[in-house]
Amino acid sequence: MSETPGIDPVEDPPIKPGQPSEPPQESPPGNPQPEVPRPVRDPGEPSRPDELPGDMPDEVPMPNPDINPGQPPPAVM
Repeated sequence: MSETPGIDPVEDPPIKPGQPSEPPQESPPGNPQPEVPRPVRDPGEPSRPDELPGDMPDEVPMPNPDINPGQPPPAVM
């Protein structure tokens, strides 16, 4: 394979042991832990839970009407 004329390959500078390269400094330097403002809420509003409950069904399933509530289930007898 022949090289393209006029283009010299760029070589990496030699690694110097004991002198690690440092990343460039940010301009302006950033804060590693920026201050996060608290969420805004009305003074009279109660605090909200961290996790909201899941969706609740509109109707609660009713027990089987064939079972007599005064009698224990047949498997218990």
